Formats: sequence, C-alpha cells, structure tokens
Amino acid sequence: MKKAELRKKLLAQRKNLDEIFVQEASIRAQRHLLADDAWKKAQQVIIYSPIRNEVRTDLLLNSLWDSGRTLLLPRCDEKVGQMSLVQCDGEHELEEGTYGILEPRSHCTVVDYDAPDFTPSLVIVPGVGFDFCGNRLGFGGGYYDRMLHKQAFNHATFVGLAYSFQIVPVLDADPWDQAMHALCTEEALQWL
Repeated sequence: MKKAELRKKLLAQRKNLDEIFVQEASIRAQRHLLADDAWKKAQQVIIYSPIRNEVRTDLLLNSLWDSGRTLLLPRCDEKVGQMSLVQCDGEHELEEGTYGILEPRSHCTVVDYDAPDFTPSLVIVPGVGFDFCGNRLGFGGGYYDRMLHKQAFNHATFVGLAYSFQIVPVLDADPWDQAMHALCTEEALQWL
C-alpha cells in the first residue's frame, strides 16, 4: 500500500477511536515507558502534545515536571516548515498554537540546536504509523524528519509512541527518514 493510502487508512482508524479506548490505551502505553530505564535515566526529554486521538502524553509530562528534569516541547513554525524546541516547566506555560497543538507560550526559552548544553537523551515521537524496523509514517510535512537529522540528535534515543494497530509490517523508507530505536504501544515497549 502506498504511503498516502496507508496514511489515510490509519488516520481514519485513529479518528474513530472510542474515547475510553484512547484514555486506557494511552495510560498503558505511557506506563510501559515510565517503567523503562531509558525513561528513568533521561535528563533532557522531547515529547509531543497529542492531537486528533494520538496517544496521550499527560503522564509523561507530569513525571518530568515532578522530577525537575528538562522537558522540551515542539513549537511549529508553519512559514518555514521547521519546529523549534521550547523548554516547558509546567502546564501553565501551554497555549494552543499551530495546527491546534498545545505549545509553550512565546515567553518560554527556545533551544539553540547548536548549543553545547543541548543534549537530548530521549525523544518521544508521534506518528501515523510505524513498522517493525522503526520506520515512521508521519503526516507528510517533514517537521520531525528535519529536526531529528540535526547533529544534536546523534546520541538521542527515539521512541515511537502509537497504538498497536498503527504498527505495520513494512513501510517504504525514504533516505531522509529517521528510524526509531523503540516502539511503545498499549501492549509493550519493544526495543528494535
């Protein structure tokens, strides 16, 4: 199945998910991640704000805020097709931004990708779909592809967070695609 067809099919499936399933599956998926050593050891973590029935991240966000570790959230700049990463110290710093996604407010600190103290250890990545090799199918805008190829991410661990139905046997990978190191669903956290 071509990427566009698969994207349409998986997005339709996700759109039609029952609210109770979304809540329960999100809790289970996040608990798998919270129990893992990669999560426990991570000091600078990048997480997404969910939209349109993506796996929720509220337990992860609260865990980081409670522990005092650094949480970075993306802020989209539609004009240049890039994502900035912004430090977020609590829910009070969030507002609706581009595409209706909760993003850190404009006064929050934007990270310099080239700064020596920018050393992300863990990146929790959303996707429309993933395959068993860690390849990712996104929305098609390339925001994550461009960000994850920056040199500062060379030593980061990428975890795709999704529902189990979003994991497909094989995706066609493009040269610019960045593979995940692990996939986390409501069923398990699987290292690849």
